[in-house]
Amino acid sequence: MQPGRYPRILPATPASQETPAAEAPGASGITEKGSKKRQLTQPRPGACIECRARKTKCDGVRPGCGNCTKRGISECLYPERLTNGPKALELVDLLRALPDDRSISLLKRIREGADLAKSISLYKDSGDDLEPPSRPVSQRPRRDGSLEGELMRQYPNSFPELPPIDPIRLATSDLLRPQPGTSSAAPLAGQDGETYSAIPSHFTVDDYDERLAYLQVGFWTQVKIPDEFAARVISLYLKTDHPLLGLFDSHLFIDDLINKRSRYCSTFLFHALMYLGCQMYSAIDKKAMQYAGEFCQIAEKMGKDESDSYASMAGAIFLSISLMGHGKDHAVLKYAAAAMQIGTRLGLFSDIIQLPAGTYTSLGDEADEERSAQSYAAWGVFNWNVMVSMFYRQPGSQTPASAPTVPIPGELGDRPQQQQPSEMNGTDGVHEGHEAQDGDGYENGYHDDDDSEEEVDGYEEDDGNPSDDAVLRRTFPVLCNFWRIVYKCRWIYYVVQESPPLFLRHTLVEYAYRELIAWVETLPHFLRRREGSPHYVIVFHIWLHTAILDMWQPFIRKAAASSAPAPQSLHTFVARHDRTADAAYTASVQQLKHLVITYRSRHTASTYSILWHNGLIYLVNAMLRCVDPHWRLYLLLCLYGYERLRRPYRISEVVTQGLLTMTMRDTDMSGEEAYKIMEELKGRGLVDFRGDLEEEIRATFMVDLKLALTDPEAARAETMAKEFDGMAAFQDLVDPDAMETP
Repeated sequence: MQPGRYPRILPATPASQETPAAEAPGASGITEKGSKKRQLTQPRPGACIECRARKTKCDGVRPGCGNCTKRGISECLYPERLTNGPKALELVDLLRALPDDRSISLLKRIREGADLAKSISLYKDSGDDLEPPSRPVSQRPRRDGSLEGELMRQYPNSFPELPPIDPIRLATSDLLRPQPGTSSAAPLAGQDGETYSAIPSHFTVDDYDERLAYLQVGFWTQVKIPDEFAARVISLYLKTDHPLLGLFDSHLFIDDLINKRSRYCSTFLFHALMYLGCQMYSAIDKKAMQYAGEFCQIAEKMGKDESDSYASMAGAIFLSISLMGHGKDHAVLKYAAAAMQIGTRLGLFSDIIQLPAGTYTSLGDEADEERSAQSYAAWGVFNWNVMVSMFYRQPGSQTPASAPTVPIPGELGDRPQQQQPSEMNGTDGVHEGHEAQDGDGYENGYHDDDDSEEEVDGYEEDDGNPSDDAVLRRTFPVLCNFWRIVYKCRWIYYVVQESPPLFLRHTLVEYAYRELIAWVETLPHFLRRREGSPHYVIVFHIWLHTAILDMWQPFIRKAAASSAPAPQSLHTFVARHDRTADAAYTASVQQLKHLVITYRSRHTASTYSILWHNGLIYLVNAMLRCVDPHWRLYLLLCLYGYERLRRPYRISEVVTQGLLTMTMRDTDMSGEEAYKIMEELKGRGLVDFRGDLEEEIRATFMVDLKLALTDPEAARAETMAKEFDGMAAFQDLVDPDAMETP
């Protein structure tokens, strides 16, 4: 021992002279001189993940804190705050202390990509004689005997293998926070460069489509909007929503728009398109919402007297979409049905084609243009009406009587010439102030084995961004086939007059499910999920899995009473474990989680396009129906997804209130917590024009998808939102824990 290194040890105080603990100096926090002295206590343990998410006190008891034990949460986890060096030493010590089988299990878990701190906490706190708690579904091995494993092996396009979602990093990311006033928080980097980071709040649109450089707005409208501003608005729509909606041939539309012709463009179509486009553009420039109000009023007046044409069909759908996002939901179904009626009168949904007034039959290029305009109008209207029927399960939201009889665009027999890449850069046609990096956003972990150049349907795969027209001609025909498949099988699981007998529905849905996911395996290369997938690919896969969830919803048994009969097994799969509708439903829920994170992290379109929001509604419903220890994280992920859409779309507030009402009803969420979330959303302010916030916001689509099967009126977004205050007061009245002080 080196002299002076350690303090000298004094003799022990005799037992008779020991000062009682209650009388010891400092025991009461007061020194002998009367000054206050801080008590010497043990360091306060950190809060567990669940208590952090709920913003409640945590006693730090391991392996399960008092709050988690009281609420029956079996997996109480703590985020460790050790640096990499001590963490590695702690891991080595733990591996030495654990039995051989558990050491191997821990190493295997870490090699699979599990969080190191979380793994140490699980194995250290569970005790040497106990098995570690079961891992969440999203972290189980994929190549096992489960139905999810079988789907990943046989149908990788629909069910790619994905890395586990780290709940700790998700809980601390800015995806679960209100949008900052200046810029988003720095993304939290994880393994392999993955991040959970929301899109920055400030971004600008790239240069508009060069074809619109000659646009003269004054020919089409009396609204005092600059030509360049209108060109940027139209370009944003063409780049973002047009590949998903179709509705018109972009070449024919822009050609007539620039050259002031009214064959494939019209003043009604222009005003309806500008109404939707200005709503979208208001996420970038607030003054766009002022123009949106003017275009809305003129378009609705024109729509009353508009003659039948392909342009009027497209314009009616634009009004349907815009009014839904703006909270004028009373007319959404009216315009969607009006577009179908125009198409029916023009013969696009029958065997006899009736040309619009003022047109004539012709040969050559003009005949090809006419067929193209027919196809885009018919299938764009059909697709939107099928989508609307998934949300509006009430009188007036009727599924189309038939699919269009005209060919799908791209199946006309004529091959369009390949286009040169547009000069507009960026996946979504926007610029975020920095170059996109390969590691930005959340990676889904799926890499196609063949990323080399290949020819798909006559098009070469290129490394750059294809032009708008090339994107549309590649994507829209696939979407038409997708909605046609969904349309063909919806009569099976939605109770209508022609529905099959109850005992046959489960089997028929299984065959429809197999048909859909088998068709997805035939998708061309550019529509498969992979690193850097464009926004329209992610939206398509969101639609795919919401359609699958729709198929299986009537057959889910997890929420059923224990006396209910055992779930029926699927007959066409060979998985050894849990071959049921619940397992098929859960497999798509796991995919939807990743898709929502990817879309919010990587694509600015998540802040100004409304076409993907059904994924948010379906994911919240799944979290409330399934057993998921991290359901609260995904609820906040979806709620703050609506918060990012608050400026362009007024329905964001109504949908958020409706989803929170459902959550309070089905979980232990307190009214106080629900109010805190709503205040954070309202505190950011919904930007609108002309004080229209005084006008009632209508949202008659379904948010409670389970209740919609039996009581569509009560399942509406606006109905659930109106019950928010009453449900919050009731929750705080019956739940004493809700009054805990954080």
